[in-house]
Amino acid sequence: MSPASNRREPAFPKRVLVDQGAFALMSWPVYTLFVFAVTFVVSLFNDVSASGWDLGGQPMRWFAFAIGIYLGWSVLQLHVTHGGTRKGFMLQMLVFVPVFAALLTLIFALSFMLESGYYALMGWPQGIENGALYAGPFDLPMVLLQYVLIFALWTLGGLLIAAAWYRSAILGAAAIPLGLAAVSVSALVLGGDGDGPMVWISQVLPVQPGPLVATIAHLLLAALFAGLTWLAVRNVPIRSKAAAG
Repeated sequence: MSPASNRREPAFPKRVLVDQGAFALMSWPVYTLFVFAVTFVVSLFNDVSASGWDLGGQPMRWFAFAIGIYLGWSVLQLHVTHGGTRKGFMLQMLVFVPVFAALLTLIFALSFMLESGYYALMGWPQGIENGALYAGPFDLPMVLLQYVLIFALWTLGGLLIAAAWYRSAILGAAAIPLGLAAVSVSALVLGGDGDGPMVWISQVLPVQPGPLVATIAHLLLAALFAGLTWLAVRNVPIRSKAAAG
């Protein structure tokens, strides 16, 4: 057995975290100013009564989802073609997801608090929409809990769909309704109405929203996504660059 085959892969995805963390941090001030500017423009025509940043959390979820897509489609291929194993990739993703989710959560919480000063200066009420565990930007434990759960789930959802699609378009398409169902369950346990394409879930899954229920539900969904992702990547053939493109 060659020394190369005995080489131990690092479990901590330093390079991926640095790259994606830097991208998130560079995007953060631009997006924050954009949300603040949109809120100001809206105030010229209507009264502002809701937190623009609270609503702005929706695009941040899609950002986390897009990062997951990138990981499951491009980083998987690069990892294996550069001598890594599929198991090593999956272990690194299990570290990456909670750390990256925590970074996005800190970004969200900080901008949320900055917005409170902006709203106070402009004399606007910083109303919070239904479907949140927190009552305001300074309810930090609940803000941090809610968004670390959300960002981790959405990143894992993107990872699962991309990895499944990399293996087979049929599997990738089949993973989409699962992701939609997970989003509805997530909204439901956080106090929303579970609306969207999977609205029926709120009718067959009566729950009492709260921190404990939300945590358990998101951890179970995350475990399901991680397990299915591993089934998709554990022996997936790696395509050549020409075929993947």
